[in-house]
Amino acid sequence: VLVRGDSQLRGERSRLRTLSKEITHRLALRQFDGFLSVGERNREYLIHCGVPPKLIFSSPHFVDNEWFAARAAAARKWRDSIRGQWLADESIFVVLFVGKFIPKKRPLDLVKALGLLVRKGLRMTAVFVGAGELEKEMRDLVEEQKVQARFEGFRNQTELPQFYASADTLVLPSDGGETWGLVVNEAMACGLPAIVSDAVGCASDLIDEGKTGFTFPKGDYVQLANHLDQLATMKAQNLIHRKWLADKVANYSIQAAMNGILHAVTERCIKKL
Repeated sequence: VLVRGDSQLRGERSRLRTLSKEITHRLALRQFDGFLSVGERNREYLIHCGVPPKLIFSSPHFVDNEWFAARAAAARKWRDSIRGQWLADESIFVVLFVGKFIPKKRPLDLVKALGLLVRKGLRMTAVFVGAGELEKEMRDLVEEQKVQARFEGFRNQTELPQFYASADTLVLPSDGGETWGLVVNEAMACGLPAIVSDAVGCASDLIDEGKTGFTFPKGDYVQLANHLDQLATMKAQNLIHRKWLADKVANYSIQAAMNGILHAVTERCIKKL
């Protein structure tokens, strides 16, 4: 029997709850023949829980890269029009947030970072795609910080490529409850770099600093602002290359996940027969 999950060690649990869960998980994990790891953080978690490395097989988290890439390519024809709706020509750096407006996602960190950049005189626009309990607080902070922002509401996944194709970066400031962050896969498949907190599960796998994006310490909106400034400069100097993003996300595909499953089945199931 094989098991696949995406738990990581950077969750937001109390010490007592963490210890209790670790004990029960160690016992439960002994029942399996092999383990499918979705990424580096998940592999670290399994080893921490006592799983021998030889029983762990890579089966990465993925989205349909080809689907997102094709739709983003089609959407780029409308990039100027879409950015026009955001009052953002190419001289303005557009920062995209996609997700629920809830504490785990920490969207207020992004607003605070943009507020710092506004006071430095940088021209940036935030586009928030989603909805949730923090929306009023976000809108109030946007007004207080004098940040230019658009709230696009909830959008179906089929609508997202147009946003990825029209923005300049995705930001995911989440805490450790974000065990992976598939929006980063989606963005990169569409040719969009990402800035994520170091607590986000995919940070170790998908972010090559200065190439596919940046990471910053969770909650450190000053460092987030610095990275937004860096990416804006990189865009102005044509230093962001879609090929880097495509090459990175190609390793997190349906085929890669299936190859990992087949390898595990062969090594841990068929050979035992």
